[in-house]
Amino acid sequence: MNTAPSWLFPLRKPAETFTARLLVFPYAASGPTSLRPMVTLLPPSVELLGVALPGRERRFGDALRTTVTDVVRGVADALDERAPLPTYLLGHSMGASLALAFALSRPAYCAGVAVSGSKPRAAVLGSLDGMSDEEVTTFLGSLGSTRSQLLDDPYWRNHLIQLFRHDNELDVAASRAIQSGRLSEPLLALGGSQDPYIEPEDLASWAEHTTGPSEVALFPGGHFFLLDPANVQAVSATLNDLICGITAARQEAHLGCSPCNSR
Repeated sequence: MNTAPSWLFPLRKPAETFTARLLVFPYAASGPTSLRPMVTLLPPSVELLGVALPGRERRFGDALRTTVTDVVRGVADALDERAPLPTYLLGHSMGASLALAFALSRPAYCAGVAVSGSKPRAAVLGSLDGMSDEEVTTFLGSLGSTRSQLLDDPYWRNHLIQLFRHDNELDVAASRAIQSGRLSEPLLALGGSQDPYIEPEDLASWAEHTTGPSEVALFPGGHFFLLDPANVQAVSATLNDLICGITAARQEAHLGCSPCNSR
C-alpha cells in the first residue's frame, strides 16, 4: 500500500510550546539537515521543520520527479495537519527560490521570508545543460559543500550528479515562477561577501519582490557562508531578529506578551 510522502520533519526535539515556526528549504543536492547547526541556535520556542525533497535524507528512495507545484502542494498539505503558527521560510540557493515560490503561492502560510545565497532573476548556479558528468563532479567539488569522499565513491558520485541535475532544473523552474510575483511580507536577503555567484546588487534587488520591509545582511565568506562555523552564530541571530521581532510585535499588539524566549 502506497503512502503519501512526508514533506516536513522536525530538525530538533519539540518544545512544550511553540510560538513561531521556521520552514527550512534545502539547497541543491542536499537536505535541510545540512543547515541544522545554524537554525538550532534559534530559541526553543521556534518550531524548526525541514522541507523533505525526494532523493535525499529520509526520502532517499523516492524518485526524482519533483515540480515546484509538487513542493508547494506537499508543504501546504503538511502544514494543514499542524497547529497554526506564525510561519517563516528560509531557503539557501535553490531553496530560496522554492521558499519564495511557496510564499507567493500560499501567502496565508507565510509571515516572512529569508532568502540566502540567491538572486531573484535567475537560477543561482545557472544551467547545467551540456555539462558532462565529469564537469558536474568538478563543479560540485568546487562549491565546497560536498564531501570529497562522496565524490570519490562511484555510487554516491552518480547519485549526487543526478540529484544536482534534477535540483538545478527545479531551481530554474522556481526562479521563473517568482520573477513577476510580489510579497507583502518582510523579506530578508542573506549573502556572503565573497560569493562568486551573487553580487551585492543581487541581494539589494530582492526588495523589488515585496511591498513589505526588506533588509540585506552580508557576512564574510563565499556561497556557503552560512555553513561556516565562524558565521553560524551571527546568521542565527539575524534570523532570530526577523522571526522573533515580527512575531513579538504581532503578539504584543494582540496579547500584550512577547513570544520568543531569550537566547
